[in-house]
Amino acid sequence: MAIRTQEQMFGQQGSIFTNTNTQVVAPTGKAFYAIQFLADTTFDELSPATDVVNTGSCVGDDTGEKGLGQNSAGSETSTMGSGGQIINAGSDANLTKFPKGMIIYGRWESFTIDADADGGVIAYIAS
Repeated sequence: MAIRTQEQMFGQQGSIFTNTNTQVVAPTGKAFYAIQFLADTTFDELSPATDVVNTGSCVGDDTGEKGLGQNSAGSETSTMGSGGQIINAGSDANLTKFPKGMIIYGRWESFTIDADADGGVIAYIAS
């Protein structure tokens, strides 16, 4: 039986909780497609999935990980926009803070949050 799209949402293929500063890696052949913040959260690392289908579609925390907004102004195409920025993480001076309750969507292979014993995140897995 084929899995329908709506059956893949929010935990049908599993989820991972963490509130520690330890790298979380998706199972082989899968990725995290949503990250829900249980408290205000900053990242040490956020790595977009690099599979062929989704290369460049998600924002990360490193040079070249600007997602679909990585073209320069005036160089937009039918599949790539401009103006995207990376997420400030790790030792960046101005960390990007995601507020409690927010959910970000994309496709990431791994991430590391700054530890927060009173919060943490739930990352949802998909193929």
